[in-house]
Amino acid sequence: MKCISSKNNQYIKFIRQLHQKKERKKSGKFYIEGLRLIGEALHTGFPIESIVFCSELLISDFGWKTIEEGKNEEIDIIEVTKDVFLSFALKENPQGIAAVGFQNWEQIVSLQPLEGLWIALDKVQDPGNLGTIMRSLDGASGKGLILLGNTTNAYHPTTIRASMGALFSLKIGRASISEFHKWIMKESIPVIGSICEEGKNYKNFDFPKDMILLMGSEQKGLSNNLLEMCEDLVTIPMTGSVDSLNLACAASIILFEIYAKNESQ
Repeated sequence: MKCISSKNNQYIKFIRQLHQKKERKKSGKFYIEGLRLIGEALHTGFPIESIVFCSELLISDFGWKTIEEGKNEEIDIIEVTKDVFLSFALKENPQGIAAVGFQNWEQIVSLQPLEGLWIALDKVQDPGNLGTIMRSLDGASGKGLILLGNTTNAYHPTTIRASMGALFSLKIGRASISEFHKWIMKESIPVIGSICEEGKNYKNFDFPKDMILLMGSEQKGLSNNLLEMCEDLVTIPMTGSVDSLNLACAASIILFEIYAKNESQ
């Protein structure tokens, strides 16, 4: 195996470009870094194009086992020098292993019938919030999420890190608001909206077993046209001086309440 020592190598340039939204959109690929994330991607059978490693930085036995697993899956294995690895690494103290994966989007019309707990998000801008919501959704036995409108990309590096590997276990769809509306009307899918204003106490609400929890942006919440799509609206009662929670915190609270009620049935 030849070791790449030039930062100007075409594939190395491509890896660096994957840090940018434009290249991720153009190529349909994305960048993954770190032992846990790559191990989880392989464990779930997520589509991976290549694994890139630096023997000087990769000191973990698990890391070397991960490379062997990649070889067994016929994934391209690329060795690079330390300088080259540091040229695209995002972590301050990288573990010496990264990967290029294929974005894996679901068409919402293929989600027939919709089963279990899903979440739909509109105009969420913070990739860290999105990744944290993925992590909570996976922990609450959720099946997947649907990104609406101008929501931040699921394959943003910050989203991937914050998801702690949940990205690779969940189904991820995207749709315009009009596509989403037509779909839920055609399939009679229960949509429960979460709002900061007047709504039913989430603790006392009887959530459907198969449903979509709909949440809006960090600043504006749900728009009027999305509110009209909801079968019902829930809220988290607040005391004290604050009137709202961080979006990821609010999503986690409601998701685990739904999970607890489903488990008790």
